[in-house]
Amino acid sequence: MNKDNEITEKLNKMLTESADKESVIKFLRLSNYSKAESIGILKNALGICLLEAQDIIHNSQTWSDIKEYDAKLINDFFDILEELGSSENEET
Repeated sequence: MNKDNEITEKLNKMLTESADKESVIKFLRLSNYSKAESIGILKNALGICLLEAQDIIHNSQTWSDIKEYDAKLINDFFDILEELGSSENEET
């Protein structure tokens, strides 16, 4: 069994034994999984879409210490894309 399947099974067991999502997310972070890895693992464990898993992780108490930083990073990224799109339109 590979590592992804093992962690998914462990999380499924935690969830069936009445652990809440926040406890699972905290377990992932304490196990040194990144935020992105945690999103993918939670998606597989809960059988939900990627966007829903991202929303759960991003808004969790466990990852709240970097929520503002991540939101700023995403906004900056889209601002740059918008600027690039505007400059390309001006050149044509």
